[in-house]
Amino acid sequence: MTGAGQALANSEQESARDAYQRGEIMSLEDIRRNVQRDFDGQIIGTQLKSDNADYVYKFRVLSPDGNMMTIDVDARTSRVIDVKGRR
Repeated sequence: MTGAGQALANSEQESARDAYQRGEIMSLEDIRRNVQRDFDGQIIGTQLKSDNADYVYKFRVLSPDGNMMTIDVDARTSRVIDVKGRR
């Protein structure tokens, strides 16, 4: 990862940690567990997006048959918002 890319990743981690500590979002561990329970496959990437007061985790999941899914999850409630790709 380049210096700029690493700085962005660190910034995302800090933003997520701060939002969690303020009680604005659930822990990533709890949300990951819910995604793994509800979707068959391997989580290969996670990203936190924030837009004003909304926080959304984007999970990239590789299904056992090789299909890629992008799953958007509300970071406050762990509710699945959107699924792109085939299950």
